[in-house]
Amino acid sequence: MLMNTGSMVYNDRQTSQSSDKLLQIMESIATSGMPVRLQDLSEQVGMSQPTVLRYLNSLQKANYVYQEENTARYGMTWKICKLTQNTNTLLSLRILTNFFVNQLADLLHQGVCLVVEQNSECVYLDCLDTAASIGATLQRIGKHAPLHATASGKILLSCYTKVQFDQYIAEHGLPALTEHTIVDPNVLFQQLQEVKSQGFAMDEEECELNLRCVSMPLRDYSGRIVAAMSIFGNPASMTHIKIQEDILPALQQTTSLISLRLGYSPDQQS
Repeated sequence: MLMNTGSMVYNDRQTSQSSDKLLQIMESIATSGMPVRLQDLSEQVGMSQPTVLRYLNSLQKANYVYQEENTARYGMTWKICKLTQNTNTLLSLRILTNFFVNQLADLLHQGVCLVVEQNSECVYLDCLDTAASIGATLQRIGKHAPLHATASGKILLSCYTKVQFDQYIAEHGLPALTEHTIVDPNVLFQQLQEVKSQGFAMDEEECELNLRCVSMPLRDYSGRIVAAMSIFGNPASMTHIKIQEDILPALQQTTSLISLRLGYSPDQQS
């Protein structure tokens, strides 16, 4: 049986274009902040009014879009929130990132962890030790650690305003966990500015002796830092040359991909 592959390619392309148009219309309505006229929406998305109306009718039937009776403007219903209800959780974040945690550990032969902030502390949502890091750390999943002494914590602290930072210091202080822990608020705040500009943070045996760590942020659809992913190991296996040549590029690629899956766009401002 002969298959018309040319027709299949055309249909696939047509379906893809239709999906793109549908998403473009939904995003345009959602970002408008208030119901919009058909004419304005047509101009915003660069499509004819009959084309936009056809998609709007389908969205109305599915109850994702409503039309105001008095103005005939279109707006998004809250049904879209139902789609995110089961995805915007810590469990779903771990499910989404677990493959990458294992992939990085296999690639770099170092420990990898996923950290979120709760009650002004680091909480380890996922963690995988490897031979290179065994003995340098205990099982961490569910454990807590201070923000100021960990690479992940510095990533999370880097989005604090000066007022929030000062409040954190007032409430928690900067207790020394090792001889390398930063205990001067001015020094730490300056380092956080560097973290924001360079895109990663380091922990040089500041939380645990014989443990070096490098971390990068995970951002969601709003551009907000929602978690941090870290590579850790002993300083002998995580030399600064290895960090620059191997670890940072791999971590950058991975965190960028995860952030895209969290809805982040690289041109967003956090």
